[in-house]
Amino acid sequence: MDRDVSYRIARDAGAVRLAGEFDINARDELRTTLLQAIDEDGAAAIVVDFGGVTFLDSEAMGALIDGFVAGRAAGVKLSIVNAHGLVHRVLEVSGVLELFE
Repeated sequence: MDRDVSYRIARDAGAVRLAGEFDINARDELRTTLLQAIDEDGAAAIVVDFGGVTFLDSEAMGALIDGFVAGRAAGVKLSIVNAHGLVHRVLEVSGVLELFE
């Protein structure tokens, strides 16, 4: 399955951009990227951009929750933006979206 995960930190904020399908096969890559972004020096907030995500399962949501917990422990605020359609609905119904607000 095609997917893209990237991040960048600029001054005190960061962005993780996601595109494609996120399932059990993407879990470790997503978790690792989130943890790396959180560990970067100076990031007080990280935006996780779901603009290109077409599928999201519970394994990928678990990686998001791991990132949320790590961010909270490090004092880094994570937020989700640009989730749409079914992906937005899955995040909303599961309660994951509320964690990141």
